[in-house]
Amino acid sequence: MNYQIIGTGEPLVLIHGLGQTQNAWELQIELSDNYQLYIPTLRGHGDSLITTGMTLNYFAKDILQMLDDNGIQSAHFCGLSLGGVIVQEIFKQSPGRVKSMILANTTSYVPSFSFDLGYTERIRILNKYTDEQYINHTVLNTLHMPTNKEIEQAIHTFHLNRDSYIPSSKAIRGINYLPLLCATTTPIYIISSSDDKVTPSMYNAQVIKMWVHRAKMSVLPDTGHLSNIQKPMEFNNIVRNFINN
Repeated sequence: MNYQIIGTGEPLVLIHGLGQTQNAWELQIELSDNYQLYIPTLRGHGDSLITTGMTLNYFAKDILQMLDDNGIQSAHFCGLSLGGVIVQEIFKQSPGRVKSMILANTTSYVPSFSFDLGYTERIRILNKYTDEQYINHTVLNTLHMPTNKEIEQAIHTFHLNRDSYIPSSKAIRGINYLPLLCATTTPIYIISSSDDKVTPSMYNAQVIKMWVHRAKMSVLPDTGHLSNIQKPMEFNNIVRNFINN
């Protein structure tokens, strides 16, 4: 698994979403002034030649292995979308290694029947478009009233590997981390967006908050699914304040 390490301080792992690469966190590099950032590109993503093991189990084990290889016993974790689900899987596998969780524009519960409804449409669009067209379609669906600069930044974060994209998207089918989160005392911060079409706040962030009453939560206004790209200053301030406190 490819990854980069930037900065010094407490370890903070940043995990990108489906179809993205470590480029997804370019606007969070400024956090390296206080934290040692570990920024992986997941297996099957970016230039990865791996096309097997596109499961939450393996995604999580890859990241834990990255920490092992660098002698990191525990870290703070921030994941967006699929990355947020992977953070929860890491916590499930090895809770003692998770100092805190920042769950951004993600979910903890995906019933199989509801996943299957969206999955069929995703396949149809993927087969209809070229790689470039599909990435453009995805970007426009994950940003709210974007500027040209935001569109360019978001496109730069995606890389479509068709052999692994669909298996990776299926990784979240049937998950339910809500009972796990409800029982933990590990600090949790939920970041959501007012105009997230992919993981609407009402059915995702609000549900997590209902189960995990002590979790802190922010809903960023006039923002789409890629909140770290559309509101990088606000996003980074949330991360700093949460970890520091």
